[in-house]
Amino acid sequence: MGALRILLELSVGHRLAMTAALALTFVAVLAELAPFAILYFAVEALLRAPQAFAQELLALAPWLLGGIALKYMAYGVAYLISHHVAYAIMASARSRLAAKLDNAPLHWIHAQGSGALKQSVIQDVERMEAFIAHHTVEVAAAVLAPLCVTTALLWVDWRLAMAALVVGPLALLASTFAMRGVGQNQDRFSRATASLNNVTVEYLRNMPVLKVFSRSASGFRLLRRQLHAYYQLADQITRSTVPGWALFTSVLGAHLLLLLPFGAWLNARGEVDVAQVVVAVLLGAGIFRPLLKVSRFIMDMPPILAGLRRMAPILALSRKPGRASLPAAATVRVDLDHVCFRYGGRQVLTGVSLSLASGTFNVLLGPSGSGKSTIAQLIAGLLTPESGSVTLNGKAIASLSDEERTRCIALATQDVFLFSGTVRDNLVLARPQASEAEICRAVRVAQAQALIEGLPSGYDTPLNELGTRLSGGERQRLAVARALLADAAVLVLDESTAFADSLTQRAFFQALREEYPEKTLLVVAHRLHGVEQADQILVLEEGALSLCGRHDQLMSESDYYQSMWMYEEFAERWSLRGALPYQDGGQEPAALPATSTAVGD
Repeated sequence: MGALRILLELSVGHRLAMTAALALTFVAVLAELAPFAILYFAVEALLRAPQAFAQELLALAPWLLGGIALKYMAYGVAYLISHHVAYAIMASARSRLAAKLDNAPLHWIHAQGSGALKQSVIQDVERMEAFIAHHTVEVAAAVLAPLCVTTALLWVDWRLAMAALVVGPLALLASTFAMRGVGQNQDRFSRATASLNNVTVEYLRNMPVLKVFSRSASGFRLLRRQLHAYYQLADQITRSTVPGWALFTSVLGAHLLLLLPFGAWLNARGEVDVAQVVVAVLLGAGIFRPLLKVSRFIMDMPPILAGLRRMAPILALSRKPGRASLPAAATVRVDLDHVCFRYGGRQVLTGVSLSLASGTFNVLLGPSGSGKSTIAQLIAGLLTPESGSVTLNGKAIASLSDEERTRCIALATQDVFLFSGTVRDNLVLARPQASEAEICRAVRVAQAQALIEGLPSGYDTPLNELGTRLSGGERQRLAVARALLADAAVLVLDESTAFADSLTQRAFFQALREEYPEKTLLVVAHRLHGVEQADQILVLEEGALSLCGRHDQLMSESDYYQSMWMYEEFAERWSLRGALPYQDGGQEPAALPATSTAVGD
């Protein structure tokens, strides 16, 4: 969808008002010519009968005042209408963008980045206000004024008009020189701005971490690189544009170099009078001045059009038809069939196939970077596979409507976002109608009961955005409770028990199985304690599934799995009690295989 077409669609319902504003602008431009007409008659009267000039001037004064008053009234009402239309279109555009984003697939939103989406919804819409509220009236006046002035000059004397207009082609050439490559430069500048927005949002989110290590914005390398690239590009665009712009503005003011000598020559020959020359010089001085606004408008248009083009993918989003092919109470099965996925050029998953049977407890283990979180996000619908399929009861998860997906799948990750509001508001986000008993059960299973009881107002305690008044572990517990309250058939917990010690994790798993036996669970675990209860343990190495089975089976068949448990138990026994860490007679476990040196993600 083209940028201008988007603008026209957004302006539907406001075109009559904008037409009225443009008509008033035309009236204001005509009123601007009144002082020049009165000056012409005044100079003629002065030359014709100097003794009666005062009387003639008094007779012309009301016309002068009327013209000025009409000009300001017409411009004032035109601007009032254009501003009203601009803010109405902005409100409508933001509402449409928000509604479209509500329909966007999770993996699409995930791929765009919060900074780029913020730029489209906030900054790009904001630029429309300047275009509609100011540019429409100003550019209309800037285009109409030269036409009206040219008509007036032709009425005064066609030869003086031609002399005044001769600088036009020169100014056009200078403008072409000044504007070369502006569109291409603006696209580059827009991409640099979007990248800088994304990095700035990341920097602000991670500011507490940077403060801990006494790192300022200059110490955040990614932000520093983006800022350098941004300012380098801005400097490059400025250096290529300013010389041409200076030449253009200089040529616009060069009419006197020809018009005044030519007018004096015609007057000396008796072909024009002094009044004609004076009015022609004054009108010629302003004939091309409005083109400065047109030129500035041309320079402002590329970012506005680029912003409209950035809105196009959002406005093109459509709601998937909710076929509701999965009954609300149905148990579900999740299958990954030869799934491959890559981030950029890095292959993350290679031919992964696994099944999560209905109502089973599944644990996913593996070294850091092996692709565990990627599998969790694929099942949750945040990502789509490069090849292969991820299905729910045989239906591709990517094809589900948002209603179906959120009804069937809930996800809690290690990175938690809590909204401004009370604890209760955050817990019932996915299901506001949850009963008090359901809330208490979810909080109890998530090991968050003591936390909430210790808050000043319990469930009604207000939280800041991101839950900054809570520790990371406390936020994770609330996120797990929120996911449980979603009442989805499939629950994916991606490192959501990182807050827990081994005893708490074991208690959490046990409570989860007892209270929600019907759920299909996939837990990406950081610690091994409690995974013995799993119906299926999956081990991922270098993007491929290497082990699959129950705890007893893997302990008897896999040396690698045995080593994982030995390291886990060694870590539990380790302490700083004495100089010899193995004084209880235990032995240091053998090293894990070279390809798998860690369990946590």
